[in-house]
Amino acid sequence: MSPTHKMPDTIRAQRDATLAEVANALHGARCAAQVAGSQTEEFVVRELLLTVIQRLDCAAGALRRLS
Repeated sequence: MSPTHKMPDTIRAQRDATLAEVANALHGARCAAQVAGSQTEEFVVRELLLTVIQRLDCAAGALRRLS
């Protein structure tokens, strides 16, 4: 009997790499917004950054559902 070898799925590997890259970018943006929010006392700026963080969390959730 000859050994069976399954060829890697390059399209899936590229998709997974792209999803991971987007996830890393979203997490980096969320951390940057948190740090910026902790460094300001202005109410409007803090509220805008909290909104950004909420939208980044929504995008990260959608990304998790894709994978």
